[in-house]
Amino acid sequence: MQPVQYYQIGGFRAHLRDNSNDALAAKLMGRDGAELVLGIRPCGASYLLLPRDTFHAMRLGWPRASPWQAHDFESLSPVQFPTKLDLASKFAMLTSNKKSNDGKPRDRSKANTAFTAGGDGLSPAGIARSSFEHQRVFYRLCQSSIEKPIDYALQLAPWFQNVRIFSFAFNTWASDTRPLDERQAEPRVLDVGWTEFNSPTDSDDLRAMSTSHYFVEEDRYLSNPRRKKLFLPDISQYSPRDAIRALLQDTFGSREGQQPVLPKILLVHDEKMAICVLRSFGIDTSAWKIGIKDLLYSQEASRTRQRNSVSDNKDYRKDRKEKWARDRSRSPRRHISSVEPNSRPRSPPSPHRLPPAYIVDVRNMYQTLMQLPPRDDSILAVAQALNVRDTAPVRGEDDGVVYEDVDPTSWLLGYMWEDMANSIAIDEQRVLRHRFSKEPIEDWAGPAGGHGDDDADPNDVLQPASYPNAPVSTARPMGMFDSDSEDDEW
Repeated sequence: MQPVQYYQIGGFRAHLRDNSNDALAAKLMGRDGAELVLGIRPCGASYLLLPRDTFHAMRLGWPRASPWQAHDFESLSPVQFPTKLDLASKFAMLTSNKKSNDGKPRDRSKANTAFTAGGDGLSPAGIARSSFEHQRVFYRLCQSSIEKPIDYALQLAPWFQNVRIFSFAFNTWASDTRPLDERQAEPRVLDVGWTEFNSPTDSDDLRAMSTSHYFVEEDRYLSNPRRKKLFLPDISQYSPRDAIRALLQDTFGSREGQQPVLPKILLVHDEKMAICVLRSFGIDTSAWKIGIKDLLYSQEASRTRQRNSVSDNKDYRKDRKEKWARDRSRSPRRHISSVEPNSRPRSPPSPHRLPPAYIVDVRNMYQTLMQLPPRDDSILAVAQALNVRDTAPVRGEDDGVVYEDVDPTSWLLGYMWEDMANSIAIDEQRVLRHRFSKEPIEDWAGPAGGHGDDDADPNDVLQPASYPNAPVSTARPMGMFDSDSEDDEW
């Protein structure tokens, strides 16, 4: 991370307080509301921050203590509040008036008490919540909608501008009765599929560019009960396992011991099993990263002089707009070179430090967002909960498949990721989704059912804000999936 300092606004041991939440909110409101930095601590607790320079420029007074350092947080991301009431309500959620049972001071606010009960160290909740916010930052970088990247201490990897987005899905044989370790070491894979997406831009959303789908020829007569095989005309095909292995190796990392040619973000459903399946096809995942933190806060960037330095915001935004220009063909996207006069051309990443792939578990994103316990939901179930449709080919009057000229195939994993990443901050987004959810809100026992809080009030729920422009899906047809009996993982 860049060495940026932050002052905390409101909440436990804040640098800036006021006599009331309304008065504090009024100091921060502008014509279009208030935008602050959301910092997620290693334990999962969240705080509202302002960069030190911004804090002093706003003449908010003298801070109470030394500022936070960027490295004190696992993620730093934008958070917006349209009205003073929204911001004052957030401050109320962050207010910590209760004393801890052991006498040691800790954040007992409604927003954070469940996360601080286990201490301030790195926790699974901290990793998952910050990873969710990393997706939001990445999406906004693609859209060139972050005015000052330095405000979020970003230190982008040298290969950031070359990153490609893929989704990968699969089906394994549900009737496999071997021990778990054997099923993970040599999974009985029935079919695999992957899609490459055009990255979102400041003028367009995420779009599927090409799709591959292969059934394993050797296991063509195996099937899972109550599930129909999804067969896409002109796309799905049966192929020997060795042929599928070669295709996967060419797409996701070549042979054992070799690095991928270009960096990839790989969207999956069940990270652990996806890695097992890829390894079973000979993909070396040992250098891969879980999450995209290393893509946004790269140590390599501090040792490499790149034109996409976040300290040069003007050149950064111009280059991002050119890089993410839309290529609407179905052929694989190629890097668009943009070399300005009097500037040195970019050098490709060192052959000894080629970028890994970054795995993002979309199911875990959803469960983290909605504070659900880990469970084996299908892709379809999560898509339905998000009200995300499958924009696959539609059927015409003669029941034949009608392909669009652009975007003929697109798959749920990518659009599920986009639906969460292209939205408001994690806690505000959860409340907003609960307002439109048809399912009852489950009682939350804290991070992963972990450290409880004897004095926690189950009615302490963040109140909905009035985000007029927040992307929220409405119910749409599910396209190729007509019933729960067709809930293939691909």
